[in-house]
Amino acid sequence: MEDKRIIINGLEVYYIEEGQGEPVVILHGWGANSHYWEPIAERLAKNNFRVIIPDLPGFGKSTAPREIWGIDEYANFILSFLEIIEVNKFNLIGHSFGGSLAIKITSLSPEKIIKLVLCDAAFIRTERLNFRQKVSKFLTKLAPDFLKKVPGSQYLEKAVYRLAGVTDYYQSNGIMRDILKKVVSEDTSALAAQIKKPCLIVWGENDQVTPLEDGFVLNNLVKGSELKILPEVGHNPYRKKIPEFCEVLLGFLNKN
Repeated sequence: MEDKRIIINGLEVYYIEEGQGEPVVILHGWGANSHYWEPIAERLAKNNFRVIIPDLPGFGKSTAPREIWGIDEYANFILSFLEIIEVNKFNLIGHSFGGSLAIKITSLSPEKIIKLVLCDAAFIRTERLNFRQKVSKFLTKLAPDFLKKVPGSQYLEKAVYRLAGVTDYYQSNGIMRDILKKVVSEDTSALAAQIKKPCLIVWGENDQVTPLEDGFVLNNLVKGSELKILPEVGHNPYRKKIPEFCEVLLGFLNKN
């Protein structure tokens, strides 16, 4: 597996590439990076696919954006990146935040997409929120200023974020916190309903971050899509059930 580096608009972007054949581009989730997907890349490469996985700007080894980006900026950046490395048509896989990006990219450039795979995609950002999500939204918008005024706030802040399950926000630094606040306000449900490409939806049965009901919603929105539920696994089925995930993935990619 080869680690590569490229500079785009002043941003240093690292990516891994392996294999030869039909391109497969993988977009990781928030807080992850390209190396999370290495076991999947190895199996795809052995099955005659060229796998390309960038560290999205602000993650892994890639430089963070200088401005507050949202879904649009990330999607256009990925399209520019692929154009520079001369990948014109490709299969696209997106997990969580990367799933929302994959939906946006497919809406912007459907002619470039061969097949689409959405894994536990974070595409619903409306007020259909459970208690934990409501607490998360409150904390990302209001609580930081309040918590800073409390004695020993660095410990209280960490405890509150963990209780609310908002580890993405707590673990982000600098501009990435502002980017996260923008990203979690951007719903791509309407764009998902416009997808016409062959689409596989993979979901962890016990996902507590993007609940399984979201997978059923997405399956209904994307006409003709396939929904595969991996049992006894949460938000990261591609890491927890690698053989099962790859079996489902290769079955879809190799289907005529």
